Amino acid sequence: MATVNPDNEQQSPWREITQPFVDLVHAPRALWGINLAYFLEGWVYFGMLGYLAMHFSDFVFVNEPHPDELSHPMVGVLTAGITISMFFLGSVADKKGVRKTLLAAFSFLLLGRVIWSLAPSVFPEPGLWSNMHLMTMMGIFFVIVGYGMYQPAAYAGVRKFTSPKTAAMGYAMLYALMNLGGWLPTFFTFVREKVGITGAFWVYTGITVVGLLVTFLILTPRVERDAIARAERERDEAKAQEKADHEKAGTTAAPEVTVPLRESIPPHMWGTLAVIAAAIYFLPPTIRLWVWGLLLCTIVALAAVPAWGKPAYRWLANHPLADPKFFFFIFALIPVQTLFTYNWLVLPQYLERAFEGGFVSDRFEFFSNLNPILIFIAVPMVTALTQKKNVYNMMIIGTFVMAAPAFLLSLGTSLPLLLGYLFIMTIGEAMWQPRFLQYAAEIAPEGRTGAYMGVAQFPWFLTKMLVPLYSGLLMQKFVPAVGDRNPEAMWLVSAIVAMASPFLLILAKGWIGKDFKTKAD
Repeated sequence: MATVNPDNEQQSPWREITQPFVDLVHAPRALWGINLAYFLEGWVYFGMLGYLAMHFSDFVFVNEPHPDELSHPMVGVLTAGITISMFFLGSVADKKGVRKTLLAAFSFLLLGRVIWSLAPSVFPEPGLWSNMHLMTMMGIFFVIVGYGMYQPAAYAGVRKFTSPKTAAMGYAMLYALMNLGGWLPTFFTFVREKVGITGAFWVYTGITVVGLLVTFLILTPRVERDAIARAERERDEAKAQEKADHEKAGTTAAPEVTVPLRESIPPHMWGTLAVIAAAIYFLPPTIRLWVWGLLLCTIVALAAVPAWGKPAYRWLANHPLADPKFFFFIFALIPVQTLFTYNWLVLPQYLERAFEGGFVSDRFEFFSNLNPILIFIAVPMVTALTQKKNVYNMMIIGTFVMAAPAFLLSLGTSLPLLLGYLFIMTIGEAMWQPRFLQYAAEIAPEGRTGAYMGVAQFPWFLTKMLVPLYSGLLMQKFVPAVGDRNPEAMWLVSAIVAMASPFLLILAKGWIGKDFKTKAD
């Protein structure tokens, strides 16, 4: 869509598409320090995640009668744990600064991946709750802690280091570069064939070291300070220009909205806590007991010491989820987010088994990691073309376009249907996911970006906790390693679930959509 400048000269659509890229090139060095490390972390995270279910099934639980049913929940511990840790650790960057938080996060990630990769060598005996299993879970725990700080800090950095001109593309490029990194495991087929999955884990651990060094060397304290000062100066200039434009037009700018502090916890927050408590029940027994013990100690401490209890109560009452509209909006996205979980949890095993004996099966890394490279290409273009569109409408259209192609895989098992699913789903993802992350970051009050980004990821906790519980059962029933297979039924279930998101957003448009505003509008 063309725009009109102050001199009533029409800009070309091509300029409107390319200008955000030009703005991003001139973005501060600190932003690129975050982007490069995020790119490497996307490579490592998705690469190790793609092999993790296979690692548990083929190594850790190889002597168990139903390895798929055990392996998927173990992967769910990692992914759900990351999301719930963001809920508690997302605010670290707001308190300690972006650079310190990123370095601490990479340190935890590195420690966890060393332990995780070392487990099969130290304890070669497999089995449920064997030493190999427990050591792997210890490594996963440190990765959970690291990632709980890492992603919120990265998005907090984008907000701190960008100006109004570069903000939208800054968020989009961060998301796109993570997906570019997530595509690189495509080329790890030869690594897996040479050194196996455990050897590939060690290679990814080495790349984590590179990410740590990139952050340390590029995002220096001086670079961070200069970037923040530059962004603040440009934001002040933008506000001054906006004020001048309103004075020239004889209008007044909309006043900044101050959200009053809440004194009580709203009912839906109590319901959320109840859901979390119920979800703990589905954790593996040993982990469940540990979490329940930690939770009980926390409750006793808060009740016994008023100096702790009152601030904790006030924090919960004023938590971002205490806003019922924000609460409904992010939880309505859970159904479509199950497709993300399916893509990294189910897709590799589905491709290996449903296309058994063919090119797709032999090179499942290529097809299971096709979505990230498509996202890298699509996100900047879609963002540039739609950055002035109403965000809520983009949520509705994007979630529908992402969910609908899952029905293609319910029609049959063929390469054209697979490619159709991957390509169309990617366009839908590119339409809504970066805009949602930008919305969450930009509605945050000053100094609380990390907390809001952590909360925006919180619904993933339920998605990543629940999907592994039934995805392993569906794989075992419809796409087993040995026996009759009916993968179409599995994908039909997934498609029906995903379509609930656009339906819920349409129903709530009159309630949420009417005041759904961000700077992108």
